[in-house]
Amino acid sequence: MHFRYSRMIAVVLSMAVFFSPSARAQDVVAPWTGMGQHREAASSLPQGAARSSIHPYASPPGANVECAHRGQPPVILLHGMSSNAYAAFSQISQALHREGRCVFAINYGYYGADRHSMAGRLPGFFALAPMEDSLQEVSRHIAMVKEHTGAQEVDLVGWSEGGALAAAYAKRNGGHDVRNVVTLAGVLRGTSALGMSNLEQQLLAAGMHPNVAIDSMLGPAGNDLLAGSAFMNELIDGAVEVPGVHYTAISTLYDEAATPLSATQFSGGDHRNIVLQEGCQADRVDHLGIVYDQRAIAFVLQAVGERAVVPCGENFGPIPGKS
Repeated sequence: MHFRYSRMIAVVLSMAVFFSPSARAQDVVAPWTGMGQHREAASSLPQGAARSSIHPYASPPGANVECAHRGQPPVILLHGMSSNAYAAFSQISQALHREGRCVFAINYGYYGADRHSMAGRLPGFFALAPMEDSLQEVSRHIAMVKEHTGAQEVDLVGWSEGGALAAAYAKRNGGHDVRNVVTLAGVLRGTSALGMSNLEQQLLAAGMHPNVAIDSMLGPAGNDLLAGSAFMNELIDGAVEVPGVHYTAISTLYDEAATPLSATQFSGGDHRNIVLQEGCQADRVDHLGIVYDQRAIAFVLQAVGERAVVPCGENFGPIPGKS
């Protein structure tokens, strides 16, 4: 009797594990994405960064699962420099997944300990490689997403460097397989980094080489993101935007990394520029916090065709406040 009872309990527990949300087949990360299993959503970028230092390839909640195309294009999330998919998109991927969207997010631009990059030696720090290399990596990933979902087009959401890569991909491909490009503090014309690009040009004119120092600290992407770099000059040549793609730029007046404001905004084609403080002065989120800002997340949902109420709440720097 005791044996039968124990066996019954074991069966029930096994079924409970099998049918639990964390163990359902559709929640298992697809091997072809190259990413690890999901972790509980982080509530801020610092928390996400801390967790990803232990699990650098963790998938953000709801992302990277097998997902057949169901009318709406899959959403591909591209993180920023010195970050990763989980740290950057814990909240955004979860919000998109709740709306029934297919979501994919990878780490790109690894430039690790074998390179002369201080940041690259830290676990969880990606998007440090030359941006041209990262663009090719992202392009291959987009092709895989289309192959595995059956989708003909995608929606791209990029933060910081990821915004630049999203716009560059759409431009290189003539926009034929991109429906939306959505950027969060995206570097669209190269950043001055509060004057860093101007200082670099002055030092170069004086025979000094600050780009070497930037490369050794951050990796080649640090130089590629500056205004006047070869990558940025190609992106802005003619126009950043291409016909047939809808562009949405979400920016903050308190951005300390992507500067000036105009460098984070679109200027042609079918576009909408959103400044988070317009209509909500209490939201003083900065460059690092924008991917966890509930107001910004609502605008992302709207930009890819979902319904969302846009809140206004107090926010400051990288730590989310209350909406």
